[in-house]
Amino acid sequence: MFGDNPFEASILRQIQINRSRSPTQRFEALCDLLEAARQMAPNDPAARERRLRLQAFREQEKEQFRAEYRRLFAANRPDDPPGV
Repeated sequence: MFGDNPFEASILRQIQINRSRSPTQRFEALCDLLEAARQMAPNDPAARERRLRLQAFREQEKEQFRAEYRRLFAANRPDDPPGV
């Protein structure tokens, strides 16, 4: 499937290892991976500011999405529901 590439072979080994784990072990491995990624992430003031701006942007995007769906649902709602 992946040929002779050592990196791709290591991916296959990791997949096999993961399949042999219990669901709890898989979850714990995922938590360890996320913790390692968190420790490697930059934590200087500029990085914190970028994360805060991104979080605010995502929150704004989510609110716009909700407003659009409310508008669409209101536009497609029948005026008089049956049985009322």
